[in-house]
Amino acid sequence: MLPALLTRRLSRLFGYSHLPPEEIEYRSLALTIIVFIAVLDLTYNVAYFAFGYPFVWWTTAVYLLVAGINLYRLQHGARFRQFRNTQIALTIALPLVAQITHGGFTGGSGVVLAAFLAPMGALMFAGIRTARWSFYGYLAALVLAGVWEYFTHPRQNVLPEEIHLLFFMFNIGFTAAVAYFLMEGFLRNKSALLDLVREEHQKADNLLLDIFPADTARELKENGAVQAKSYARATVLFTDFIGFSAFAGELPAEELVEQLDFYFSAFDDIVRRHGLEKIKTIGDAYMCAGGLPAGHDEHAVSVVQAALDIRAFILHQRLGKIEQYGYPFDIRIGIHTGPVVAGVVGSRKIAYDIWGATVNIAARMEQLCEPDRINISQATYALVKDAFECQYRGRFPAKHVGEVDMYYVNGVR
Repeated sequence: MLPALLTRRLSRLFGYSHLPPEEIEYRSLALTIIVFIAVLDLTYNVAYFAFGYPFVWWTTAVYLLVAGINLYRLQHGARFRQFRNTQIALTIALPLVAQITHGGFTGGSGVVLAAFLAPMGALMFAGIRTARWSFYGYLAALVLAGVWEYFTHPRQNVLPEEIHLLFFMFNIGFTAAVAYFLMEGFLRNKSALLDLVREEHQKADNLLLDIFPADTARELKENGAVQAKSYARATVLFTDFIGFSAFAGELPAEELVEQLDFYFSAFDDIVRRHGLEKIKTIGDAYMCAGGLPAGHDEHAVSVVQAALDIRAFILHQRLGKIEQYGYPFDIRIGIHTGPVVAGVVGSRKIAYDIWGATVNIAARMEQLCEPDRINISQATYALVKDAFECQYRGRFPAKHVGEVDMYYVNGVR
């Protein structure tokens, strides 16, 4: 609204350059209006003096004195609220005094209308409550001007008709113009603020979608809680780096986290591409699932295909990591299909998770896997055997479950 150079100089001079840009613009506009009103009042008095009225110099002098003291106090640490309220009172008082000293509504060309800038400015620089009291003050000024004119019957205007008409037009036009630009600036800043709110709201939504499945995020936003759900069949995948705990002790913390982020970010992309849900990471272990929250018949195939892509990524990076760190980042992958319960737990740092024997068996599939292999259970094999080449391993004991038939996935059939 104001030239950038003027805004910068005023903000530095009066010590508010550290404030947000919209606040800097508001305050700079308030200071500019102070000077503008003083110049206009002086010009108004000189014009009337030129056509035979007494020179009413004291109105401008008193305004400049009070405004100058107010500005000095602002520059030396006074609260902007005190400065603002004083200027609102001056903006109401000066047009009222100017009208009384120049012949009333007709003789003074309705200059009291300029007092309307006080409540308009208060809408921008203050709040609704202050603006409302400023508007009441403006109405009181109008009533006072009318009562004064009714009882005093001021002398008739001595201005030429065309000058008198020009002053009327100027007073109305000036008040309307400043009110318009104040409101335009207010609405522009409001629009920018709404855009910022919408942008931040979208970021919050995207963050929720990164943490929770879409249905869960929506339920959490709408209800503030999430109802636990049971799924008759889901496919759970676990990965784990082999010997990572020993290797982690030799690597600086920053590089350790950087490497985990490198691999898990790649896993995230693969999981997203196959329409699966990442559940969580636990140290160097990665867990995801297919078939929830919106289940489909091919979730087991999607999980196994994602496992093949993860293994391919690991093997592609293997030689480079051996040369760089002397550690291959080999992994084991285990998969099992069965019923699970899914939900959100906790009241702070809440997390989406799944529970049930299926999760334990999938973890056991990973633990009993060989390096860079994909180990699946009989339940998963029954769902993917037509899509992938699988190798029967035999029956192995699984904790709390008993013996389970296991298969290695060698590739796409």
